[in-house]
Amino acid sequence: MAIALRFAATPPRLAAPIPPTSAPRAHGGVARVGAQGGTRRGRRLAMAAADSARCQAKREGDGDGVLAGVAVHGGTRVEGEDQLSVVMKFGGSSVSSAARMKEVAGLIQAFPEERPVVVLSAMGKTTNLLLLAGEKAVGCGVTRVSEIEEWNMLRDLHIKTVDELGLPRSVAKLDELEQLLKGVAMMKELTLRSTDYLVSFGECMSTRVFAAYLNQIGVKARQCDAFDIGFITTDDFGNAEILEATYPAVAKRLHGDWIRDPVIPIVTGFLGKGWKSGAVTTLGRGGSDLTATTIGVEGC
Repeated sequence: MAIALRFAATPPRLAAPIPPTSAPRAHGGVARVGAQGGTRRGRRLAMAAADSARCQAKREGDGDGVLAGVAVHGGTRVEGEDQLSVVMKFGGSSVSSAARMKEVAGLIQAFPEERPVVVLSAMGKTTNLLLLAGEKAVGCGVTRVSEIEEWNMLRDLHIKTVDELGLPRSVAKLDELEQLLKGVAMMKELTLRSTDYLVSFGECMSTRVFAAYLNQIGVKARQCDAFDIGFITTDDFGNAEILEATYPAVAKRLHGDWIRDPVIPIVTGFLGKGWKSGAVTTLGRGGSDLTATTIGVEGC
């Protein structure tokens, strides 16, 4: 079915040059992979707000519809089949249900000429629910973890999503998450380090579910945890900063994976790995946008 895209009239934001430990945070967008300037820090990306300025899609015979997604703006196109060409970032509201994930998949399919890296946030309000579930687990006791309201909301959301997408429930990592909450209840403690690990489940679950769905519909995809593909950060749990070593490491990994097996990388936003501790870290609120910008600025 043909889809004609017309984008909301919201001007793109040009990101400032990115220093080694920081980058501007937006709500989402698509950035061209490429350089505008001779140095890494001189490169610029154009980011468009995805969640606030959604693509309007008109489907032949179906009338108008709304696709949660992004506009393609800015940058210098990278030519050649051996290069990734676009970074697409989708926020929590864009992947908040099975229906929204299907729309995002449709948007990706609408640009067959692109070779995208896709960065996802956690589904909907998952991050907040994880934090609340962790706090309640500290004082509830192991046997009552199953009664935590936020845990049940998380579980129900992800089970409903994978069921509607026709995927096995094991894709969502829910058993592993429940065991972590029981561990928190047993220790009666939730440190900053364990909080980051707990919160990381949001992006780890959404990317696994979405990658599995893409593969199911014939769009070859690979799930990638940011902390496993080169995102190195400070050990400031809850608000870590990306270190300089991240840029070449991520570019090398993504490019190498693409050369060996050209499938779409579905990358967790918001996450990294502490350079001293080796533990999972989070980049603070809006961190998924920072993930996308970091990937794009290096020109994978």
